[in-house]
Amino acid sequence: MLKVGIVGISGRMGHVLWDSALGMDGLKVVCGIDRNPSSLPLGCNVEVVGNPSALSSVPDLFIDFTRPECSLSVLEYAKANNVKVVLGTTGFDDDQKALIKDYAKHIPIVFAANFSVGINILLSLIKKTASIMQDADIEIVEAHHRYKVDCPSGTALAMGEAAAAGRNVLLRDVMVSGRDGITGARQYGTIGFSSIRGGDIVGDHEVMFCTDGEIVSLNHKASSRATFARGALQSAMWLADKKPGLYSMKEVLELQKI
Repeated sequence: MLKVGIVGISGRMGHVLWDSALGMDGLKVVCGIDRNPSSLPLGCNVEVVGNPSALSSVPDLFIDFTRPECSLSVLEYAKANNVKVVLGTTGFDDDQKALIKDYAKHIPIVFAANFSVGINILLSLIKKTASIMQDADIEIVEAHHRYKVDCPSGTALAMGEAAAAGRNVLLRDVMVSGRDGITGARQYGTIGFSSIRGGDIVGDHEVMFCTDGEIVSLNHKASSRATFARGALQSAMWLADKKPGLYSMKEVLELQKI
C-alpha cells in the first residue's frame, strides 16, 4: 500500500485529491500538509500539520499542487527522508526549476504543468503541428478562475514549449505575452500568449495556427479538477517503484512512443 501525503490538503486541489483517492486500490492518504487547515475535506481523519518536519511518520510520497516556496520546502524534506513527489505546482522561475532538477538526482519526481491526460496528448499534437505548419502564426489563449496567481498558466507555457520544440527554437527567444498599445505588426516566428482570469473557470486552453486562408485550432476544456487529480494519482502509482530522476506525464502515459 502506497502511503500518500497531500500538500495543501485544505485547498481546492487538496479536496479533490482526497475525494479521488478514497477507495483506490494500492494507495491510501495518510497525512496532509497545510499551514492554514481551516477547511479540511469532508471526512478527513488523518494527521494534518503545517510543516512536513512535524509529521509523526514519513509517507512514501507527496502530491503537491501549491506554490513554489511551499513546494521547495517539501522537496527539501522529501530529499532528506527519501520521499517520492508528484509535483503539479506552477509558477517556478528558472532558478527554482534548476533546484527541482537537483532534487531529482536524489528522489523520484513526476513534475508536470498539467496532469490531465487530454492536455498531455494535446502537447504531442501541438509539437507535431508546429513542425508541419512552419509558416503559421501561433497564438495561445488560456482562461482560469479569478484566484490563479501565475500568468500565463503553466499549461499555456508547456504548450508554448511544445510549439517551440516543433520548430527547434527556444520559447524564451520567441515568446510575446500581454500585448498592449501600439505594438506594430506581428513579428514573424513569434508565439503569442493571451490570458483571461475570471469566475470559477477550471482551465481552458487553445492553440491557434493561423495562416493566410486557414486556421488550425487545438483546444482543451477542463470541466472539473478531478481530471487533474486522477492524473496525479495515476502518476503516484506509476512512480512507486521508480529510481531517482525527473519524470513527466510523457513517461507516465508512455507518450514518447507516439
